[in-house]
Amino acid sequence: QMSVLPDVVIPKNYPEFTSRRVHVAEWIEGEKLSQSNEDDVGALVNLGVITYLTQLLDFGFFHADPHPGNMMRTSDGKL
Repeated sequence: QMSVLPDVVIPKNYPEFTSRRVHVAEWIEGEKLSQSNEDDVGALVNLGVITYLTQLLDFGFFHADPHPGNMMRTSDGKL
């Protein structure tokens, strides 16, 4: 559903290994936005805001803790 945001990488979920207490998802390599020194961090934070609002307003999904420490920059510059 989030294919409307091609610069956002969404980890694959593994429901067959997920339980009520453990969520299992694909490992994504990258660095936290809050620790990155790259020039595009500001743009990625803005993209994070757009992503958050898209999730909430278009799909009804609420992310309870959206801050730069919870977002990563991949080596190819995606969020």
